[in-house]
Amino acid sequence: MTNEGGPPAEPPAVRTTVEATIRPRSVAGGGPRRYRRLDWAEGEPHVIHPAGDTAPDEDRVGRRRSLLYFAQHTDTHLCDSQSPARLEGGETFGWVNPGTDGGHRPQESLTTQVLDRMVVATNAVVESPDTGAQMAWCVQTGDNTDNRTVAELAWWLAVMDGRRFEPGTGAPGRYEGVQRSGWRGVWHPDDHRRRDIYRRAGFPYLPGLLDAAVAPFQPVGLDVEWLAVFGNHDSLFTGTFGPMPGLRVDLLQPMLEGTSAKPTGTFGLIRAIVHATLLGADTDGWERWAERLPIGIRQVTPDPTGRAAVSAHDYMAALLEPGGTRGPVGHGFTLDNLDRSTSWWSRHEGEHVQVIGLDTCNHTNGDAGGIGPGQMRWLETELIGHHRRFRDEAGNWQEGGGPDRLVVLVSHHNSWTMDNTNSDEADPGRRVGGGELVRFLHRFPNVVLWVNGHSHEHRIIRHRVPPDGVTVASSKGGGEGPGSAAGPPGDGFWEVDTASLIDFSQQGRTFELLDNGDGTISILTTVIDHASPPGTARHHHGRWTVEEMASLSRELAVNDDRWIEPTMLLGTRHDRNVEMVLRAPFALR
Repeated sequence: MTNEGGPPAEPPAVRTTVEATIRPRSVAGGGPRRYRRLDWAEGEPHVIHPAGDTAPDEDRVGRRRSLLYFAQHTDTHLCDSQSPARLEGGETFGWVNPGTDGGHRPQESLTTQVLDRMVVATNAVVESPDTGAQMAWCVQTGDNTDNRTVAELAWWLAVMDGRRFEPGTGAPGRYEGVQRSGWRGVWHPDDHRRRDIYRRAGFPYLPGLLDAAVAPFQPVGLDVEWLAVFGNHDSLFTGTFGPMPGLRVDLLQPMLEGTSAKPTGTFGLIRAIVHATLLGADTDGWERWAERLPIGIRQVTPDPTGRAAVSAHDYMAALLEPGGTRGPVGHGFTLDNLDRSTSWWSRHEGEHVQVIGLDTCNHTNGDAGGIGPGQMRWLETELIGHHRRFRDEAGNWQEGGGPDRLVVLVSHHNSWTMDNTNSDEADPGRRVGGGELVRFLHRFPNVVLWVNGHSHEHRIIRHRVPPDGVTVASSKGGGEGPGSAAGPPGDGFWEVDTASLIDFSQQGRTFELLDNGDGTISILTTVIDHASPPGTARHHHGRWTVEEMASLSRELAVNDDRWIEPTMLLGTRHDRNVEMVLRAPFALR
C-alpha cells in the first residue's frame, strides 16, 4: 500500500487502523535520516495480548454481546501558541519531559484542526465495526487545554459542540508568536532563507500557514455525548508550576498573560524568570523593563481576557453551562462537584457497567499524578457499592453494597507517572501513588479496565492478581504490573495508556466491553487516526483547509525528534489493536 513517489494513494474505506495505518515512508539508501513524509501502510488486525492467560472459547465472536462501546481522546493540548505566558524557551533547558511536553513544537499552532479531524474520525465509528453497537460517549482524558486559559477552554468546547470560532488570541486573523520572531530555535514556515534549526533539518517553507492556523473555521462537532476529566495542563501553569522556593516560575503566568512583551528564546525567558522572582507578578514593571532593553522580547497584541487562567471551579462551571449541542450537561461533572469543590465523578452505564472518572492531578504543584485522601475515601465507598464481595485492607473477604457491576476507571495519569507527593490544597493530606493505587484496586475484583493518557504513548499493561498471592513486579515495557493479595473471584485488570493528539501519532482509541458468554469478558481496543490523509500539498498561497492543516501537523510531529524518536510513541504491536481477556468476576447471564 506504500506509495514511494508522489502523493499517498488513498486506500478504500479506512475508518480504523485495522484497515490501514499511517507510517513514515521508507528512506532508500544509508546515511543520516532525512525529513520524513508519511504514507498509508498495512492495517493491524486485533491480537490477543500475550500477557493474557485466560483463554476464551474460539467461537465467542458469534455469541458474545456488547456491554459498553466508547471512544477516547487524550492530551489534545489545545494551544494558544501566541500567548506571552507560553514558555517556549523552556525547551532549551530541557525543563519538561523530553519529546512529549516540549516548550515548542513545530505543529503547536494546528491543535484545533487536529481535534476537529479527530472528531470526524470518531463520528465515522459511532457504530462499532465489530458488533454494530452504538457508541455511548467519547471521553476526553485530560490535557484538553495546554495552559488552562479562557481562550483554550472556549476553543475546546467549540470544537466538541461544532460551533464556529477563531482559534487565535491578540490580533484577529494574524499570527504574532515566536514562529515569526527570528529566534532560530523554533520553526519559521514563512522564512525562505532556512535560518532556523528546523528549516535546516528539512522542514518545509510554507508561507501563510500560521495566519491560516488562527483563522476562523466551522468544526464538525461530535455526534455522541462526551465526558471529561482533568489533566495537569488543565490544572496548573504549563501543567507543572505552582508556588515554589527560589525561582518563581509560577508567577510568570499572572505577570505575562496580559502583557504585550512576550519573552522569546533563552535570554528572554531568563529575564522574565528573574523579574518575577525579584519583583513578583508586576506586569507594568515587566513591560517597562522590556521596553528599555528589548533583547529577547517580541511585541504582540495583548489579550488579557482570552489569555487569563481558568480555575478548576470555573473550568467545571463552563462544562456545566447548558446549551452545548451534545451532553450530558457537565460532561461527567455535576453541581455537587462545584458545591463540594471536588473533581471526580461516577455514572451507571447500562445493566452491568459503572464508569468512574478520577482526578489524578495535583492542583497545587507538579506535573506527575497522585490521589488525595478525600478522593480515596470516596473511591473506596464507590467501589464497595458496586461489589457483592470485596477484600478489606487485611485481605479478608467482606460483603459489599452490591449489586455487582464491572468497573471502568478513566483518568489522565497512568500508574507509572503517579509519584507526586507534593501537598495539594484541593485535597490536602497524604497522596496515594500509582503502585499503591494498583494494590488498592486489587481488593475490588470487579475493576476490569483503567483508561488513561499523560505519557503521549500507546501502552497496555495487565495488572494481574497472582493465584499464589505473590506480588508481581511492575514493568514499564508492557506486560505485567504490580499485584496484591490473590484469590477468586477476580482476574486483575487491564491498564490502557493512549498516545496524544499533539505529538506523533495523533491518534485516539475505541473500547468495547464484550460478554463472551463463556465465563470470560473481552475488552477490544482499536486505534483510530484523525481523518486526514498521510500527506498534503505544499501550498505557498496561504490557503489551507482544516483537513490539510491536520495532515501537516501529523507530518511535522513525526519529524519533531529533538529529544526522542517520535515513532517510539506508537508502542509495540501489542499496545495498539488488542483483545484483552479476563475471567468475568461475576455471572453476567
